Amino acid sequence: MRSYLRAEDDLDAEAEVLRERGWLTRDADGRLRITEAGEDARLRLKQHAPGIRARIHDGVDDADDVTTLKVLRRMIRNTGGTV
Repeated sequence: MRSYLRAEDDLDAEAEVLRERGWLTRDADGRLRITEAGEDARLRLKQHAPGIRARIHDGVDDADDVTTLKVLRRMIRNTGGTV
């Protein structure tokens, strides 16, 4: 996940949100574990993700999508950001 995580990401805070929702719990050793409710949420997302992606990309050619992402990433780097 190193290529995905950014320095400003606060995994502890994000995990706490999921714990408050009942989607994660901590075991006796303090490790996070997904709960039954969390697994249900994960499966719902997995079920709906293709439709969500299709709606977002409706009418956008895959090649155009790739070009757009490359341009946006370059613009972010040009202004001192990281991707």
